[in-house]
Amino acid sequence: MRYLILIFLFSGIGLYAQNYQRTSVFKEYYPIAERPIIETGINNNPYENTLFNAKPIVYYSIYNDIREALSTDTITPGNAVYLTFQPQIRMFNENSKPIKTPSYKVLFGWQSIVKTEANNFITLAIESGHYSNGQSKSAFSEEFDDGSEESKEIYESITDDTNLSEILNRNSGNFSTNLSRLSANYRINRINANNKPYKIHSFTFTYQLYHNRLLGIFNVGGYNPEDIDIYGRHQIEFRYEYSGYIKSMRFVVGQDLFLHFGIHPSTDPYRVQTRFMVFPWDTDLGFYTQFSSGFDDYNYRFVDSYETISVGVTWDWFTPFVIKPTRK
Repeated sequence: MRYLILIFLFSGIGLYAQNYQRTSVFKEYYPIAERPIIETGINNNPYENTLFNAKPIVYYSIYNDIREALSTDTITPGNAVYLTFQPQIRMFNENSKPIKTPSYKVLFGWQSIVKTEANNFITLAIESGHYSNGQSKSAFSEEFDDGSEESKEIYESITDDTNLSEILNRNSGNFSTNLSRLSANYRINRINANNKPYKIHSFTFTYQLYHNRLLGIFNVGGYNPEDIDIYGRHQIEFRYEYSGYIKSMRFVVGQDLFLHFGIHPSTDPYRVQTRFMVFPWDTDLGFYTQFSSGFDDYNYRFVDSYETISVGVTWDWFTPFVIKPTRK
């Protein structure tokens, strides 16, 4: 029950933030962004059965002139500076006490977009911040605190043959690290007679680094030395999406691939996601179904690997809008 309250609370915050943006002079756009979702589905995870999964992601703008830049007929860069709060909350099909570890990610970011002579978009994004679950116990023991001598002894007993999913502390195990992300996106647009993109091919590449110092400067919120040897420091992501229209209804087909390196041998180094989304009213609100396979994307549960089929609701941070074609 507490999970449901948290899901609707954070989702309400996300919806309020987006509705507030609609009442502003213009909506603030983020070409490279994580979509908020609320979903349910089925999976074959032998360790936990998830009923609901929610990512009530919000972006708090500090500065954003992206729409203004794309509404000129010259090649004018647009920029966005922001803070983004990216929690993830799950409700499991089991006793809700104690509440299992949530997931929190807070990033400071900058994006810059430029429109080419062919009316395509090139975007670069840099984000850095903190990622954790707010717990204090050892990742592999509910009895000992993280960083204690007893906890370190447990890590020393882990070998390449150890099944980490079997020994993971799913109720109070600590996960904490700082991270930075460098992303590049290229959008190929076909513009209709009203100067609105109606067919879009979007390609995104991201490199992610886990590091010990917050923003690369402050010695706070870093990783446990024993943990980083298990979940590694490097991850790369490839994302492709095609957007089109059936009459006035927008649809999106997407394919993602995630690869992380330097991880424990018992975990899968990949995650794939295939999804189909429809936006019936050509607005931010959409519905989707997704198939995913490989490592879990829920902090320390990356040690789990399974398949999931899910359906849910999502919101878009970069819906197509009327642009002004580049003057030749």
